[in-house]
Amino acid sequence: MKIEDKTLRVKHMRLLEKFLKSSASILKLENFNYELFQKRTLKIYGLLQNLKEIRVDSSYLKSLQDFTKLTMRILKNEELKEQEKRNILLKEVNLIQKNRNKKTYKREKHKSANQEY
Repeated sequence: MKIEDKTLRVKHMRLLEKFLKSSASILKLENFNYELFQKRTLKIYGLLQNLKEIRVDSSYLKSLQDFTKLTMRILKNEELKEQEKRNILLKEVNLIQKNRNKKTYKREKHKSANQEY
């Protein structure tokens, strides 16, 4: 793998994470503004479209790519209300973050009780 390929891969992964974090921060606001959400989402999605799509192996990155595709499908869907769109996307964001946190942090409970003497 060339260095250029690695930098493109890193850029793509960072943009996917930026897309998720930006979407999550707006979706979790109490005073949710759909127009602001749509504007930010389309801006970051435009940046993603400028990069060449890469092959991803981890389930986390696949879920990020799926989330971007789902978000764009939902934004184009005129039948759903804004609140319904928010609820669907917020559920997906929470599932992705839960999956990520489950892998990165696992505390061993009662560590001293499990040791044999």
